[in-house]
Amino acid sequence: FKAWWVCEQGHQWQAIVKSRTLGGCGCPICADRVLLQGINDLATTHPELAKQWHPTKNSDLTPRNVVAGNSRKVWWLCTKGHVWQAKISSRTSGGAGCPVCAGKLVIAGENDLESQFPAIAAQWDMEKNGSLTPDAISPYSNRRVWWRDALGHAWQASVAARTQHGSGCPYCTGHQALPGFNDLKTLAPEVAAQWHPALNGALTPEQVTAGSHKTAWWECPSGHIWKAIVYSRAGPQKCGCPVCAGKVRPERQECYRRMLAEME
Repeated sequence: FKAWWVCEQGHQWQAIVKSRTLGGCGCPICADRVLLQGINDLATTHPELAKQWHPTKNSDLTPRNVVAGNSRKVWWLCTKGHVWQAKISSRTSGGAGCPVCAGKLVIAGENDLESQFPAIAAQWDMEKNGSLTPDAISPYSNRRVWWRDALGHAWQASVAARTQHGSGCPYCTGHQALPGFNDLKTLAPEVAAQWHPALNGALTPEQVTAGSHKTAWWECPSGHIWKAIVYSRAGPQKCGCPVCAGKVRPERQECYRRMLAEME
């Protein structure tokens, strides 16, 4: 038996009694299953979104004859003139906006790395990045790419790390060692000469920067052995052998000697 119903919002519709008692069907207008202009059409429920409805690319479809929950893909036009396709429901429920303005879709000359951060884009390694160019990637991308600075140093870093966190060449900033440029042996050869040949394992003075905070073993010309941070030795402090300076007890030094003898 079909009967007429009226919901709390005053909407009227016909439905079989059984469909309501057993199927749980409610008001089709409130559920966006039936369009009622002026009540649940997009222009009425989401007027700001309706303003971005593309005026020519959606054929005869208008914000007046679709419901807000419609899953149909339509064309949109933002205030900056960007055109894109998206489901109506994704815009009304998920809040999805213009992908160009949000940096999710790159347009060369408008929101790409090269146009937004030309100084950083100038360090783009054209050879190592292959066909990928700085005008085809977002400045907020987490993709790791190759860079090359004016000194010819090449390194990998995400685009966002450079534009958002200010990271630069890891060699020029002393974060990574580059033999012959910023390593301990190159910048402080007199300190590197005291690098212990056995106690530092495979680590060598060419593999650490002069500003490294790694702890290493050292041996002075008098044969004294001690541990110290690289920077404390090569930095402004210029710390030397603590034994020669009278800062280490003889028994502790003897302990170091025994340990070395056991390793040999």
